[in-house]
Amino acid sequence: MVERRKMALAAGLLIAIGASTAAMAADEPEDRAGAIRPLLDCRRIAGATERLACFDRESASLDEAASTNRIAVVDRETVRETRRSLFGLSLPRLPFFGGGDDEDESDADAVREISATIASARALPYGKWQFTLPDGARWETLEPLPYGRPREGMSIVIRKGALSSYRGSVENWVPVKMRRVN
Repeated sequence: MVERRKMALAAGLLIAIGASTAAMAADEPEDRAGAIRPLLDCRRIAGATERLACFDRESASLDEAASTNRIAVVDRETVRETRRSLFGLSLPRLPFFGGGDDEDESDADAVREISATIASARALPYGKWQFTLPDGARWETLEPLPYGRPREGMSIVIRKGALSSYRGSVENWVPVKMRRVN
C-alpha cells in the first residue's frame, strides 16, 4: 500500500482534495483543480432546486472518479504520513505535497527530522554503515561512525541539513552525514 502511494505521488497522479464545508462556503480561487471546479461552481446557481440538482450530479461524478481511481482524495494526516515515509528522497515538486529537497521551510507540515529505532545495521567498507528503519527506509552514513558498533534496537535521529544534506545521530553519538538509499 505504501509503495503504491509512493509511486502515485512521485508520478504526480494524485490530486488532493480537501474541501470542508467552511471552505466551500467561502469564495474559492479560480485555480482549483479541474475535478472539483464543477462542484464548486454549483454554489453560483441561484435557485435552490437547481443548485441541489447540480450538487447531486457533480458529487456523484466525483464519487465515480474516486471509485475508478481517476482521482484520490487524501486528508492532511495521510499527507503527513506520506511525507514522513518519503523523508530523504528527492521528489518532483507537487503543489499539495511539497516534495523535493527544496521544499519551503516555512511549511508547518514539512518533515525536518525523523526518529526511529534501527531495525537492522550492516557494516560497509571504510567504517561506514547502512541502517534499515522499521518502515523499510534504508540510510547510509557517508563517513565513518565515531563510536562503537550500531545494533538493532538502537535509536537514530536523522535531521535535514543545509543544501539538501542529512545528518544522523545513533544513540546521541556525534552526528554524521547520511543519505537515503531507497
